[in-house]
Amino acid sequence: MPATLKPQGSYLAKQCPARAQWDVLQPCEPRPPSPFRLRLFRRGDEFEAGVFAQLVELHPDAVAVPATDKDSRENREHQTIEAMKAGAQLILGGRLPADDAGRRTGEPDILVPAPDGGYQAIDVKNHMCLTTPSGAPARCCTLVSLGFEASAQDPEFSARTHPEDQCQLAHYQRMLEAMGMAAAGPSLGGIIGTEHIVVWHKLDAALEDYDNEFGFRLEIIDAAARHRQDPDVPLLTEPFRSSECADCPWRDWCKPILEEGSGDISLVPRMTRKTLAVHRRHGTADRAALAALDYRTASLIALGVDLEPLMDALQFEPLGTPLADIIGKRKWRQLENLNRADLFTLGDAATLDPRTASYSDTSMTSLPSQIDQCRASLGDEICYRRRGVTTVTVPRGDVEVDVDVENDENGVYLWGTTTTGQGYKAFASWELLDPVAEAELFGQFWAWFTTLRDGTHDAGKTFRAYCYNENHENQQMRRCANALGIRDEVDEFIASDEWVDLLKVFRDQLITGNTVKLKVTAPLCGFGWDVEEPGGDESMVRHDAAIEGSQEDREWLLTYNRGDVEATAAVREWLDHTASTYPSVETLPGAS
Repeated sequence: MPATLKPQGSYLAKQCPARAQWDVLQPCEPRPPSPFRLRLFRRGDEFEAGVFAQLVELHPDAVAVPATDKDSRENREHQTIEAMKAGAQLILGGRLPADDAGRRTGEPDILVPAPDGGYQAIDVKNHMCLTTPSGAPARCCTLVSLGFEASAQDPEFSARTHPEDQCQLAHYQRMLEAMGMAAAGPSLGGIIGTEHIVVWHKLDAALEDYDNEFGFRLEIIDAAARHRQDPDVPLLTEPFRSSECADCPWRDWCKPILEEGSGDISLVPRMTRKTLAVHRRHGTADRAALAALDYRTASLIALGVDLEPLMDALQFEPLGTPLADIIGKRKWRQLENLNRADLFTLGDAATLDPRTASYSDTSMTSLPSQIDQCRASLGDEICYRRRGVTTVTVPRGDVEVDVDVENDENGVYLWGTTTTGQGYKAFASWELLDPVAEAELFGQFWAWFTTLRDGTHDAGKTFRAYCYNENHENQQMRRCANALGIRDEVDEFIASDEWVDLLKVFRDQLITGNTVKLKVTAPLCGFGWDVEEPGGDESMVRHDAAIEGSQEDREWLLTYNRGDVEATAAVREWLDHTASTYPSVETLPGAS
């Protein structure tokens, strides 16, 4: 590796590999950070400063390492090392010495000592770190006693999964190990989120993922540095679509490359980097190539049938040979799946596609769906019915309510609804939320909602409430319900057939070859928002101004939220009355 390349911070392992490459090569003028990205930085710094002030008040003997311009990195490293050698019980804002061998540099927000020696890292993040129970109870401790030994399981919560947070903790763990100051025993790290408690995480799995990702990106930037000096040196990664694209400084460089021709296969919905690598290994580079694969053959692979022995046998065995003689009778489940596909002899297997059959080494269960997604994306219609769907159906009610929430890092500040015959109604707070205020706001919404629901039942009518992507609404409702002591009541409603996720209704019956987010789906039925740049990022920026008293931004947020619930209603009507008229994906060329 080039000796001139400097050690890298923890964010390297978390960012898109292509971005790491372009950061070295600078292929175009980078986009400046968006207002939302700047907001994240600002709010993160403000939150961290508030937590530090709280910790200093609780722990007067804490060592706070200055981070002013006059304090060089070397000086900060020296202060951190001296504090650790002295056994400081709390170190804030420290900087660990560079790990030259591992090519790492890092500044953990907090360091706390372990009982048997060494230190553990805690990072401060301006987001929630707890969620409603969904597995093992969260391991937590208060800011009064920060160490893991003071933590206990909280059966009311599970730790919220933020892979980026654990990746950062893994980075600090490796640095502590390199300097001989890691705590003995299990690798642990903590996160302080907006709940103002420490949530502890075991880092074993995170360390393995981190080592792979960080090492891969080091190879990428090294290759990019050599490529800059000698263009014959190959680059190690190519552009692909990821969740980072919308706010990436190199978006203007990657976007035309991704959209060239039929489009890169990373544009296929839910395409992971791991699956993308499998396709590249099999020579499938764009959506047209993926669409050209054989659905029938792919379906057998998705069922776990190994087709390679059959493809090999076609070269030297008689076509009348029973398939059981090729793959063995012990693999009876594979034989059953082959027989269901009307494949009994080697001659029948000759109707399968050898190129698609080469994917047998992948056991890729998503391959048939990906083929249909690509065909839909290249088709002439805006959407297609999924295989087996003859009529698109939507649960309906006499009284229908659409629900959408708006939230920031501190919780939900707006519950918006549209109701049959009543129009738009919002429950909003323009104050900086704390848990009590958030619960009170939800209580207002839930009381109104329950009264409407009960009244509908009493009138002998049917009731339906709709959202678009229930995962978000369900999580927020359950969390707020916990605070009010009505979790059972909310769970009963969520589990009922009166709560309908239109995203699931859409995804289960229709296919577009594109993302099915509401901002993409609603325009399919001609719906448009009455605000510019509608989206969650913009709403968070606007909410900051709304808290500060901006009436214009408050009106923007209400109009935006009204658009979201009206869009949900528009999608429902379109699904119920129009979507069935679109052709099946089975009618597309090569779809048999």
